[in-house]
Amino acid sequence: MSTVRNILVALLCISPLCLFWDGLIVQGLASGIAALALALTARSLRPGETEFLVSVARPAMIAAAIPAFWVILQIIPFGIVAHPIWKSASAALHEPIPGSISLDRTASIISLGAYLLLAAITFLSAAVAVDRQRAEWVLFALCIATCIASIIVIGHQFVPYWPMPSAFTQATECISLGIIIAATILVRAIERYGIKQHRAHGEPQSRLPGLKIFIPGLAALVICGSAFSLLASRQATFAAAFGLLTLASQSTVRRFELGWWGAMAVTIPAVMIAILLIASYPTHQPTSPTVAFLDASNPSSIALSQRMVDDAPVVGIGAGAFKDLAPVYRENNDPPPGSTAATAAANLSIELGKPMLWLIVAATASIILVLLRASLQRGRDSFYAAMAASGLLTISLLAFVNAGLFGTATGIIFSAMLGLGLAQSKSRKVHI
Repeated sequence: MSTVRNILVALLCISPLCLFWDGLIVQGLASGIAALALALTARSLRPGETEFLVSVARPAMIAAAIPAFWVILQIIPFGIVAHPIWKSASAALHEPIPGSISLDRTASIISLGAYLLLAAITFLSAAVAVDRQRAEWVLFALCIATCIASIIVIGHQFVPYWPMPSAFTQATECISLGIIIAATILVRAIERYGIKQHRAHGEPQSRLPGLKIFIPGLAALVICGSAFSLLASRQATFAAAFGLLTLASQSTVRRFELGWWGAMAVTIPAVMIAILLIASYPTHQPTSPTVAFLDASNPSSIALSQRMVDDAPVVGIGAGAFKDLAPVYRENNDPPPGSTAATAAANLSIELGKPMLWLIVAATASIILVLLRASLQRGRDSFYAAMAASGLLTISLLAFVNAGLFGTATGIIFSAMLGLGLAQSKSRKVHI
């Protein structure tokens, strides 16, 4: 598995380059690398590791299969719940056209391929991380990747003639995850070396290894925090802070052995914050919750997304079809619409339908709770599951703030982070 580990580490470290250039070619190259790594994994993964991997990944695999199955249904030309545009096209051409839910089947197939790429990276990361030593490699590779993304943002702000990143939106997601990853490395150093340990003959163990981990982790936190302060909005700051608070709460409960009562105590502030967030929803105007928490920096994009969310069928218009229908909803003086809606949540609501969006939200919340529970039950290495839960929470909140979730760099980093947390959510006995 060392070869697979090296491939995954290399893929993570070069993923921030997608901030400069992202598109179908990049997705195709990443898919080819992931396919090669999965083939090598099938050959080199030991039987004991395979059995353990299936046991920890099964719930997430079932949840991940639901959106993929729905996109396939959108592509198939059933004709029963087909979008009305197919009927109009058939009448205009005077020929029968088999309709489907999706307006653009090619775009839906491409979107399905991008989603399967993220699922493959999640599974690949989990397969590598079932071993504790390989899991550390993935953790530090994630830290390097997010630091590179942060340096790209900082360089653009302060270095003359620095190349212009074309995807600042997904940079926000990458750096938000980087803050959580760097904080996880600090937690790891404190848990492993913060308490005075003793050797078998009674002499105190040196804390130098802990400092060697703590100082780079602190430097990574400063780099990611500095970059985040340059581009994050108030809403993005709230999302990152909420995820970081979740990680800190889990670490506090374990550090001071507070048990389930302590977990409930630190959960109360989070619940109160969530209630206040819901209470701040503007009920005085008919605004969808998928765009309600955006600032007014781009009112035309928000208005277009709102109109499309209101008119979208229950079954959606098809994955990847937003760019095909958006010009119809554009006002005369509006700038050309982008390839996605104002937020990832609005985009999912339009393309997959409102029921599927909230089903995804419910499944995400369930996985977060599972990871947090696993973190409290682990004897050591609990920070991996806590990190994945915190990152998943942050990404979920950011989905209602911007559309950076659909970036290739964000997807690769987040998928590897989730796979790492799933693989280390339960301890195992090593089978040779």
